[in-house]
Amino acid sequence: MKKFLLSTTLIGVSLLSANIENLYSLESGFKQSITNEQNSRITYSGKMYATKQNNQALWEYNSPIEKKIYYKDGNIVIIEPELEQAIFAKLSKVPNILQLLSSAKKISDNQFVTNFNNIKYTITVSDDKIESVSYIDEIHNKVIIEFNNQTINRQIDKKRFVYSIPKDYDILKQ
Repeated sequence: MKKFLLSTTLIGVSLLSANIENLYSLESGFKQSITNEQNSRITYSGKMYATKQNNQALWEYNSPIEKKIYYKDGNIVIIEPELEQAIFAKLSKVPNILQLLSSAKKISDNQFVTNFNNIKYTITVSDDKIESVSYIDEIHNKVIIEFNNQTINRQIDKKRFVYSIPKDYDILKQ
């Protein structure tokens, strides 16, 4: 589930960056719901930051667990205070921003769809903001990421994307 959650989150970042033509930065609250085939659901919430510059993002989860996911050009660092660990990984299954932008098709006034790695993504927009991204993942979970309190194209301090790992944390590489 950890690998899946990470992939889910970063896909959302790419879609956000791809869907608004003049977007260079985004700050937003989010709620991410994952429902499995048995109808069991888990919902995460927090705040995310994304910039086109250096293709980077930060997802700060605050409920039900605390976690930070730093993303830059396909490299990620996950810092999990409750487990006292940091995970370093590369993601090859996360869609490229330009791939999503070039393949998104408008299906209604406020919805677009695109496919990546045999997964169909539905992007719902309203008033030049992205309301949600939804899809069914490769293990048949229904994923919905809803965005709120968005701020677009405001300068984000570069320091926000710099991670710090406490010395006593375990370091894992995937």
